Amino acid sequence: MKNISGYLIVSFLLVIILFAAAKKIDVFKSFVEGVKDGLRISIKIFPNVFALIVAVELFTKTGVLDILQKFLSPVLSFFGIYKEALGLIIIKPFSGSSSFAVLRDIFEKYGVDSDIGIYSSIICASTETLFYVITTYLAATNVKKTRYLIPVAIAVDFLVLIIAAMIVRMSI
Repeated sequence: MKNISGYLIVSFLLVIILFAAAKKIDVFKSFVEGVKDGLRISIKIFPNVFALIVAVELFTKTGVLDILQKFLSPVLSFFGIYKEALGLIIIKPFSGSSSFAVLRDIFEKYGVDSDIGIYSSIICASTETLFYVITTYLAATNVKKTRYLIPVAIAVDFLVLIIAAMIVRMSI
């Protein structure tokens, strides 16, 4: 399998070079321009990404997450959402890598095949790093008015939380 992916990548690059040669496009110049654009976008979005990383670290290290878990547990129980996965639910919209660290902790504490482990896996696979994506894309595109983007995205993620809990409870 490892060799197949290597051949696919080389084949893809050869197709691009042959296509560019057929269209008489300077491949190297286009590549360099693409790298310049990528660097400009990276520098442009870096402050937003950095601020988000700092916010997530402050959120987890200061104990705010523990306070929110205690405060929101009754509400989540009402909707059938596993309160043990609350840390994951709160972190996931902000940071994918941090959410995987929380998922690992859930796996270690409850087990991979437990209801909470399965629920947490579904949440990781089915929800998006909402605020990270919105921050990154809006910063890159200079969109200022988001209108209903954030409320709708949060509502969809919340619906996923409820449906995932229903699926896990029905499969027991």
